[in-house]
Amino acid sequence: MMDTPIEKEREDELEALLEVTPALAQKRRSQARIILDRFLRNRTATIGASFLILLFLFCFIGPFLTGHTNPNQPNLLTPDAAPSLAYPFGADDVGRDLLARAAVGGQVSLLVGLASMLVAILLGTAIGAIAGYYGKLLDNILMRITDVFLAVPTYLLLFVLSASFTNGSVYSIIVLISIFGWTTAARLVRGEFLALKEREYVMAARTVGAKDFRLMFRHILPNAIGPIIVNATLLVGQNIILESVLSYFGFGVQAPFPSWGSLISDGQGQINTDPKLVFIPGILIFLTVLSCNLVGDGLRDAFDPHMTER
Repeated sequence: MMDTPIEKEREDELEALLEVTPALAQKRRSQARIILDRFLRNRTATIGASFLILLFLFCFIGPFLTGHTNPNQPNLLTPDAAPSLAYPFGADDVGRDLLARAAVGGQVSLLVGLASMLVAILLGTAIGAIAGYYGKLLDNILMRITDVFLAVPTYLLLFVLSASFTNGSVYSIIVLISIFGWTTAARLVRGEFLALKEREYVMAARTVGAKDFRLMFRHILPNAIGPIIVNATLLVGQNIILESVLSYFGFGVQAPFPSWGSLISDGQGQINTDPKLVFIPGILIFLTVLSCNLVGDGLRDAFDPHMTER
């Protein structure tokens, strides 16, 4: 039985649609893939991310490449050794490998920066979420407490608290920095919750009986995760600087654990005779913080909902 002209036209349209469907399916991307593609198109952000990956490899693998896994072990046979295969960055006045000390110091600085960021983000997110969701008196109390922390001269108070209440261990410095690092995250999350809690999907979930905890952390928080991630990235760099300043002045991580700040402090007395003792950890701090800021800027653009596709 021959097809009518109308049936033949429908078959042609169906065949054309089937040919286009695979192409459309291939172009269809998830939100995470869109964010990743936007980030990868940002050249400076990818450079910053690449450097951070290399930095982690350097800090955790570097000492094993030269065999000097103990950065505090002196070698009186090689004082002030010049850069070589055995000592790629040279040695200090008592023969300690500068590459190993810079790498292990990086482990300490990165651990403090990342761990204190995580604690501060969790604390700030909880406080900001409660203040923004419930509002009124609770919001006023929590935000006034936040303003008090913001008004305090951070470095001066950290010096006093570090000298009085910490033992110079890595964990005590993480807790100390976290106490003063949550304020920005709290204000940011509060603003996001104030803007999102009246959206239609939140009101619909409330209508069907969703409880406050589910509304806050199942419906609102996932939609505010972008600014939180950006703030977390920038906070890592800030905390590394803060730890380095504390260690430089002797209020941070104490021996035998080296950090980039304490390495600069140890080498400043020999800056005229051996400037690399100061420049190596100083350059590492500068490049690490710069890379964190570049990644943060790239993530901010990637999460921007008004970012147009190119």
